[in-house]
Amino acid sequence: MSAAPAAPAAPAVLDGRGFVVTAAAGGIGGELTGLLLADGARVHACDISGKRLALLQERFPTDRLTVQKVDVGDEAGAGLACKTAVEQFGAVHGLANIAGGIAGIGDDVIDRPIDRITLAEYEQTVRLNLHTCFLMTRALVPHFRARRYGKVVNVASLAAFGNFEHMGNAGYDAAKAGVVGLTHTLSRSLGPDGIRVNVVAPGSVYTEKVRQAFSPEFLELQKRRIPLREHVGPLDVAKVLAFFLSPASDAVSGEVVRASGGLR
Repeated sequence: MSAAPAAPAAPAVLDGRGFVVTAAAGGIGGELTGLLLADGARVHACDISGKRLALLQERFPTDRLTVQKVDVGDEAGAGLACKTAVEQFGAVHGLANIAGGIAGIGDDVIDRPIDRITLAEYEQTVRLNLHTCFLMTRALVPHFRARRYGKVVNVASLAAFGNFEHMGNAGYDAAKAGVVGLTHTLSRSLGPDGIRVNVVAPGSVYTEKVRQAFSPEFLELQKRRIPLREHVGPLDVAKVLAFFLSPASDAVSGEVVRASGGLR
């Protein structure tokens, strides 16, 4: 008796969909890019580092990945990134605003008193974390609106809620709180156009950069206060971002998800 023919493979959930990812060559961005590509998507990866983008292409050798060295905290740069993605893909379905962080992160920056934060440092932090989300989203809204569909997922931080020491500082916390506020406002104002806007708020993400920047004692302290007693890694955060970009979350907008191992 001959064997039954194998069932055809199910199409990938994101087959043919196009996405823009900022800070795509970093820890979280690289993991998200991999998840999207594995699910059949096309990804336009934007990053300020051409060297890291080259490594990303080596990691994911596929013609469904395109890269662009660009500063998305600059109005012209954000516009160019979005224009390039639309021209390459025809249709862009979602945007992941991952660009952010604290420049020069280390023990002397975390919890730095406000009187030791210069205006230049503050402005740089707001530009990196909040302006990038605003500019990239604004640039893609006309495209999303014309299609009556779009996904935006931003990255904030538990620092936005100001509940913990050793999480950020006055400039960073304010910028990430702005990302949460921007998300809520846009989810309401863009919802009638079919555009979903959500935000992921990690705690301290255990990246290679973080491991190098902080002492083992500091990292152990962070770990002990997490209810799950495990550091959250870039892939953990990327999985939540991927959910918000997928059709599985089409009924969800304006939500904040803490990818923090239970830390609130």
